[in-house]
Amino acid sequence: MFDLLNIVLVEPRFPENIGSVARASANFGSAPISLVKPEMWEIEKASPLATKQGLRLLEQIRVFDSVEKAIQDCIFCIGTSARVGGVRRETVSPKECAKEIMRYLEQGERVAMLFGPEDRGLENHHLEHCHKLVTIPASLNCSSLNLAQAVLLILYEIYQLAPEKRKMRQKDKGAISRRINSAERELLHGKLKTVLTRLDVIQKSNPDYFFIPMAHFLDRKEIRRHEMDMLLGICRQIERLIKTTE
Repeated sequence: MFDLLNIVLVEPRFPENIGSVARASANFGSAPISLVKPEMWEIEKASPLATKQGLRLLEQIRVFDSVEKAIQDCIFCIGTSARVGGVRRETVSPKECAKEIMRYLEQGERVAMLFGPEDRGLENHHLEHCHKLVTIPASLNCSSLNLAQAVLLILYEIYQLAPEKRKMRQKDKGAISRRINSAERELLHGKLKTVLTRLDVIQKSNPDYFFIPMAHFLDRKEIRRHEMDMLLGICRQIERLIKTTE
């Protein structure tokens, strides 16, 4: 089950921290690890912190040049943030996050967890790819956690919901289409943004900003593939009608 959970470290700075993340993952299910634009990636420096248990995860690490590519096959993406407010919409606790993630894993669907650089965390443009954000409650005087600590705390909560020998439920693929993955979500959001801008529903001065409420609304609905096809079809019809009036 944990093979479906992708730990994505965005622009990590130190290979030693990556090694510690591998150790934490080995402790709680051995979820695979992906790196996005690592500042330095040397398995020799990471291995001592990973110990023997996490070495396999280090050897299987995949490196990407963008968040989009790292999560493109994932149905659900959750980001971590120590900061709240502004565009960082309402966050959930690690326990709530674990319940959400386990719901997808039990249905055989891939999930990504994004963790930001050690010195500044995830940037706003990284969070655009996330369906939800999780914040780990900590002391106001010292709210920033070490990268591996943050990974371990969330993995612990997920692992508690996966008792030994628990079997994954088989989906009836003929009953309902799957949830859209991250790449399909980006496609749908892009098409809707374009159409709504042409209809003057969204201000042309800053369409990315004014589309944010619509993106939040769509994320709450957990769009399925057949629903995405329906919405894209509506967008195509609207574009045809716009052309006839121009």
